[in-house]
Amino acid sequence: MKEWALHYAGLGLAVFPLKVQEKVPATANGCKAATKNIQEIEQWWNANPSYNIGIATGETSGGLFAIDLDIDEEKGKNGYEVLKEWQREHSKLPETWQSITGRGGYHIFYRDASVVRNRTNLYDGVDIRGDGGYIVAPPSIHPNGRLYEWEYDPDTYRLADASDLVFDFINGVPESSTNYSQFTVSAIVPEGERTSTMVKLVCSLQSKGLDDVAIRAAVSVENDAKCNPPLTEQELEKEVFPALKRYEKGTSSYIKGKGSKTLNTTGHLEMVTMDRAVEKAAEWLITDYLPAYQITTLAGDGGAGKTTVWCAIAAAVSSGNPSFLVEDMLPPEFAQCEPRKVMFFSAEDSFEYTLKRRLRLNGAKLENIMSIDVADERFKDIKFGSPFLESLIAKYRPDLIIFDPIQAFVPPDIRMGDRNAMRANLSPLIGYGERYRATSLIVVHANKQSAVWGRKRIADSADIWDISRSVIMAGETNEKGVRYLSHEKCNYSMTGETVLYSIEGEKVVFKGYTQKKDKDFITEVDYTTRQAPQREEAKDFIIDFLKDGEQEVCDLDEMAKVQGFSKGTLTRAKADLKKEGRIKYRSTGQGNYKKHYVSIAAD
Repeated sequence: MKEWALHYAGLGLAVFPLKVQEKVPATANGCKAATKNIQEIEQWWNANPSYNIGIATGETSGGLFAIDLDIDEEKGKNGYEVLKEWQREHSKLPETWQSITGRGGYHIFYRDASVVRNRTNLYDGVDIRGDGGYIVAPPSIHPNGRLYEWEYDPDTYRLADASDLVFDFINGVPESSTNYSQFTVSAIVPEGERTSTMVKLVCSLQSKGLDDVAIRAAVSVENDAKCNPPLTEQELEKEVFPALKRYEKGTSSYIKGKGSKTLNTTGHLEMVTMDRAVEKAAEWLITDYLPAYQITTLAGDGGAGKTTVWCAIAAAVSSGNPSFLVEDMLPPEFAQCEPRKVMFFSAEDSFEYTLKRRLRLNGAKLENIMSIDVADERFKDIKFGSPFLESLIAKYRPDLIIFDPIQAFVPPDIRMGDRNAMRANLSPLIGYGERYRATSLIVVHANKQSAVWGRKRIADSADIWDISRSVIMAGETNEKGVRYLSHEKCNYSMTGETVLYSIEGEKVVFKGYTQKKDKDFITEVDYTTRQAPQREEAKDFIIDFLKDGEQEVCDLDEMAKVQGFSKGTLTRAKADLKKEGRIKYRSTGQGNYKKHYVSIAAD
């Protein structure tokens, strides 16, 4: 039982103990005690290994809710048959996790960002377990001695997001043959019946031919007067008013095909006008810099400290401490957040020799950070959009996923420079954000072109810039040891201030903010300072190119061009090496047949 409870917590579900072979909570606060905290879970089941397992539904488990299909032959209830009949009339619900209860009924699980409430007797033998509720999870033991079992288990199947069709079912969409023209709302509508009652009221008013504005007004008045407590405006928009699109005016006929590929041929193609649309504020993983559930790109030259930067970001997310990006901006009451999970994949550094140390030095809560080492044979299967990657995300539910560098996770048959190639490759990251509430940070090497900034520094693929919701450029300032992170793009607000920092003992040290951007730093760096790092890289390249013996100078020049070194940088690098006595030249032939060779000088 303990291993299963820990497994559920690893999937992002909040668990708590139930009494042995019962459905009653063993905690004083019932399902309110549910947690994902490993230590607390271990304490509960170490105290009594036979406790059954409860999973809290609702927001505490990431928007999880369950359709509870009860089968009770003595009472003549069969929720499973009710669902089958409903699906024959409308369409089949999406495939998702599904368990068999100790009485032979079913729990069918979905997830949605909106608040789904508990409801009882939605249909005969059908309840909804939502916010504030819980279900008994496999392999718990029913009071009758039978096990709860998985039919479609979380390790094999994906937890589906609730579709319109699912909401049709859980909101009590009536059968097309039902006459709702005489429907009336009772004086008091209890919490478990509010949504289904308001949906039926919509159907009743639709059958009378009222226009949508009148229906909305009438439903809002009845909701405020009779529902206890009233549904919120957001709940009405999400759970009640969609019924306006599913029924024909002047009739109770249901528009078939909703949620499937069947076209709506009734002529009702209503759209939502913006005055009725629900307006949402942007959510942030790190305020102003990393938008939640979206893609952020961190790009920069070699040596700019990108790896240490993402280690510092991962450390902040994992520990709940403020990121160095915003540590001087946040008021004290917002400085500390809940520790969250981070998943990273690095093709350039081993976590055993480099990354664990950097994460630890930057204050990471290491138990919240997970990875697969580049030396692991499974690493090659981690590609954008691969089933293996999605399976890892579905199992561990990280809040932040880091890919360093981007090239390592692009399938080998993809040419990054082709238009739309990278957009298609990176689009799965958007899907991970929607399905698993995961934010993606991709690390990109900037190109070696001189006198370019911002977008052009990652112009090898314009798609990377376009699909990212936030782009941060890393580089070095004129001041020795001081680097910068320039926020160049943000889709949800003004770009954040440029952050100045240094790296001291593999730890990021915040230095302050500036209004300067990437362009300012690129253009103000003096020629010598700007060329020196490139010249040193060119010198290293030349020595490496010549390690296998003498080469023609034209071959060296051509390969250096392919690697992105300018002609001027290469000329100065060769001159330095010759002056230092590290390379030597010789020539053969005369006139048009003359050839020039270069080699490493003997010690």
